[in-house]
Amino acid sequence: MRPARGIWRALSLINPLPYPMLYVDSFRLEAALGIGVRRWTQRRLLYPLAIFAIIAPTVILGLFGAYALREIELRPTQYRTELRELQQSLEIALEMRLRALSLEPPADRAAVPGVAQEAEKYFADFNRALASVCLIGVDGKVVASRTLKGEVVFEMTPALSEALRAMQAQTAGAEARRQSIMLPPDASGNQQTWLVHYRSRTKSFVAWLLIPGEVERLVNTHTSGFALPNDALSLQMVDRSALTWNDAQGQRFETLGFVPVHRELMPNRYVVLKIDTDRQFYKDSTLLSSIFVAIAVLCVPIVASATLMVVHMILREASEARKKVDFVSNVTHELKTPLTSIRMFVETLKLGRVKDENQVKACLDVIMTETDRLGALIDHVLSFSKVENQVKKYNMQPNNLAQVVRDTVGLFKAQATNEKGEVRLKMLPGLPSQAMFDKDAVREVVLNLLSNAIKYGGSEKLVFVNVGVDRNDLFIEVADRGIGIPQEELGRIFDKFYRVDQELSRNVDGTGLGLAICKEIVQAHGGRIAVTSILRKGSTFTVYLPYRPPKPTGQKRPTTTQISSGSRRDTKTVAGEPA
Repeated sequence: MRPARGIWRALSLINPLPYPMLYVDSFRLEAALGIGVRRWTQRRLLYPLAIFAIIAPTVILGLFGAYALREIELRPTQYRTELRELQQSLEIALEMRLRALSLEPPADRAAVPGVAQEAEKYFADFNRALASVCLIGVDGKVVASRTLKGEVVFEMTPALSEALRAMQAQTAGAEARRQSIMLPPDASGNQQTWLVHYRSRTKSFVAWLLIPGEVERLVNTHTSGFALPNDALSLQMVDRSALTWNDAQGQRFETLGFVPVHRELMPNRYVVLKIDTDRQFYKDSTLLSSIFVAIAVLCVPIVASATLMVVHMILREASEARKKVDFVSNVTHELKTPLTSIRMFVETLKLGRVKDENQVKACLDVIMTETDRLGALIDHVLSFSKVENQVKKYNMQPNNLAQVVRDTVGLFKAQATNEKGEVRLKMLPGLPSQAMFDKDAVREVVLNLLSNAIKYGGSEKLVFVNVGVDRNDLFIEVADRGIGIPQEELGRIFDKFYRVDQELSRNVDGTGLGLAICKEIVQAHGGRIAVTSILRKGSTFTVYLPYRPPKPTGQKRPTTTQISSGSRRDTKTVAGEPA
């Protein structure tokens, strides 16, 4: 069971959990107290830090905002709402007073007396009257009239006649229409406002001459009775020509907003809301507004950044969790297969079912092979745990890259005696005899790439290994003619625990760590790993290692081969790493 214990030790380094069962020996205790746990803690401390970065500015902004909004009683946006409410209530009040003027125009001359009688009833309550004259007409002519003073008027001014003809053209086809007509000022400067109810089918109308002072008085009464939130605010009624947002320099009152009094009856009159700028609380509210805006400008980016960070971390952790589940499933499968074989052959030998010496040797060979398989798996996981937790140390020594790759290919062939396949090695000219790199780490990279090339090599299982020079880099190229990799997967194959999910690779055993280990080792050497692939035609992985000549010593060393500045090959696209 020692191989299984080794696996769990490696898993505890990859993702240590606070369960006592994982820390029963010195190896696990060292992992619990070492860099692995520190990295685990640092990564998970980002969650509370990010959440604090969201909550703290939000609370500060909310508390100060509530205080500021409570203290700032004069906000232009708030009082624009007050103005709209004032406008609505004013229109309702005027419409209620105008309801009594809504007499239907007579359908014919026979209906004129009835309309005239209703007009008389209206003028009887002269204290509430908004109009002074009522003209009743049929076929565009005045046939009856009533006035507040009891006079009889059968004449229309030319301006009113012209306005009625224009209204007749506008209301063609309409059953009835109400319209306010403002006539130009006369010679004495008086301006008349008529409220006309017109029926186009019979060309009949009822026209009311409004009393200007009465309408103005009604508006002033309503606005003066409107409750304002603060006594520093005031309402004024002005003409459209006097409206302006830019008050004069040094003026005491500042305009906050304005609305029309009544769009039909008084389209040129506006109610303006002003504020007294000399009031102290107005200056305080300006200061509070500035502070609130400053806090918002500072807090909003922090909250937004922290929120994005939390979302990104959650998505990343969820993705890694799924990959780890797949990884544990793959490791369990690869552990179960050799352990089952070992147990079966051990029981066979223990029960004495095998008597022949050759058969006993065959059983022992199987046990040895499966034990080596378990050991290789454990070494694989432990290597990744060291790389992941940045505890792996690299022994940079002068080495011959060609010889290292040649020995690694021979070692792979010796280990893969049960695997069908062929590896063709080619050394390109121009290789230096010595370069600085970690021989064992480079051997592990080549073994991983060769293992993947054979696993995913398809039926042919032919692998080409080329070693050469590309500008100032040494490169190792491993190419196969296998199943290939989809283009959309190339950027993710170097992620830990990730395996290409396609039907051709689901039946291939693996942990999803090989390429991640290769990437980490190559990056530790200052290099990069690139991949090109065509689906169902094969893949090519290229490792680039920067050439570092051995450091000169006191003894005279043989002259090494110089690297040519020219490139012998095309640059490949790096998957998971910038080129």
